[in-house]
Amino acid sequence: MPKIIDELVYFLERQDDGKYQIEGEHLLADLGNTIPAIGDRITLSIHDVGISTMEVVGRHFVRHFDEASDSEWIAWFIIVQSVDIQEADDLFDAISENYSQYIQGWPLPNHTKTQPRKTQK
Repeated sequence: MPKIIDELVYFLERQDDGKYQIEGEHLLADLGNTIPAIGDRITLSIHDVGISTMEVVGRHFVRHFDEASDSEWIAWFIIVQSVDIQEADDLFDAISENYSQYIQGWPLPNHTKTQPRKTQK
């Protein structure tokens, strides 16, 4: 029996019509090999545009069997819902500031490589 263990984590959001729609797919490795838990917030920040926040409201570990092909597919599905947070503007400013300081400007002009430590014999 072929077993497929999916390396993607699927983020689903319930739409106004009650149906689920895939909001995003993320590699498990990109999530630090950790599945977001209920109550976790996931924030998308787009530089110079804005911010969007979703909260995890459910998690499903799915094992799907297909008898016709005698195969199994295993995957994580995370249920999220959009949330409007009061501090969204402040959070966006903080993220943008840190991005500008630590990512966009990396390496810092005064950053020097540390020399390897010499060992005594």
